[in-house]
Amino acid sequence: MIRRIVAWLWPDTLAARVVLVLLAGLTLFHLGSIWLHQIGTDAALDTTQEEQLAEQIAAAARAISAQPADRRAGLAHALSTANLDLRWTAEPVLPAAPHNDHRIASLEARLGSLLAPDSVRQVRLGPTGSGDVVALFGPGSSHAIAGAIALADGTWLNLRVLRFASAAVSRHASLLSTTAMALGILIVGLFVVRNLNRPLRQFAEAANRVGAPGVPPAIMPEKGPREVRHAAQAFNRMQARIDRLITDRTQALAAVSHDLRTPIARLRLRAGFVDDAETQHAIDTDLDEMEAMIDATLAYLRGETESEPRRAADLAAILETLCDAAADAGHAVRWTGPRQARLVCRPVALKRAFANLIDNAVKYGGGAQVSLDADADTMTVGVEDDGPGIPEEALESVFEPFRRLEESRNRGSGGSGLGLTIARQVVEAHGGTLVLENRAGGGLAATVRLPRSLAAGDAVPC
Repeated sequence: MIRRIVAWLWPDTLAARVVLVLLAGLTLFHLGSIWLHQIGTDAALDTTQEEQLAEQIAAAARAISAQPADRRAGLAHALSTANLDLRWTAEPVLPAAPHNDHRIASLEARLGSLLAPDSVRQVRLGPTGSGDVVALFGPGSSHAIAGAIALADGTWLNLRVLRFASAAVSRHASLLSTTAMALGILIVGLFVVRNLNRPLRQFAEAANRVGAPGVPPAIMPEKGPREVRHAAQAFNRMQARIDRLITDRTQALAAVSHDLRTPIARLRLRAGFVDDAETQHAIDTDLDEMEAMIDATLAYLRGETESEPRRAADLAAILETLCDAAADAGHAVRWTGPRQARLVCRPVALKRAFANLIDNAVKYGGGAQVSLDADADTMTVGVEDDGPGIPEEALESVFEPFRRLEESRNRGSGGSGLGLTIARQVVEAHGGTLVLENRAGGGLAATVRLPRSLAAGDAVPC
């Protein structure tokens, strides 16, 4: 469960991941710096307050000790403040008792050092829990400190003070400063990450154009950091090798096509001189099958390197023509669809793809029902038959090159095993999908979905 939550929260893009890590690091740094600043500020304030409080109490003790006895009580009251309450008495109200408060002990030691030259005999500090302290000063805060300072004549200056109290110090300025610094670093980080990701986006765009028909290769600019320059140089060299390989393969295919058709034509010519009509027919049939296999293989090998440009075509007319041709040949093929459906495509390639699907339906299903459904975004073509269908585990493997469920290659059911491969190749080159499904009532359904990304009146890329 935790792994699913982490996977859901973890961004998918590199830029988002870098920003998230940067933001997490800045947040931890921000909180840590505030905590350290708070600790340091509190420690400095406590030390300063302790020094000021000790000096204030020592000065009051000296002043009261210097006055006659009849004026000491009034002077103690006059020197009292909101945080420091002074009372002069003959006896101490705070009993001598040990305590383990190191802050009180520190203040006690500081007072002792300040009052030592004035012959102060004793300094007592402690919590305000004593009943005599409450009786003299009244109820007070639990955070207060009580004390008693023995003067030179044996009388006592009693005091009660808030524990290191001072005017509240606003920390909003430091918090605002640290927040502004974190936001500044985050903005700079976003800008840097965006610039670092730009070469990756350029690589992705250039890679998508490699081998695309009619699209010139994208040369990566060899600039930027050393690693980016090296990657761009390697990509450009790879692209040049791929382009040269495609060109060489295209030339080789043209040569093979010419060289194979020449002996087939000679054999067909010689078959015409055979006196036995049955033998002549058998030879012609074998040559037709050989030529069909060569055409299918060359069409598959050419793949997306074909130079056929995209143009506006009527897909409904293409499908209806294929269905009429199959029906004229004596096959049970039925067509349903609109009278017109304009699509920017490579019409020759699409015609070959749908011809393969209809031929498969006729060959293995005894007939075909071809339909076209067109909406604003997608054109859906269905080719259904009433044959035995395909095992569920083989619905994807039949698209592999030269893969045939029926292993024979006789004239009744033979073929090169490339029909479905070529059909899917052509459909995916148009940005569409080809899916095979077994029909509930028996038979096979081939569904082709083609996006209508360009309208008939738009500019047609080559």
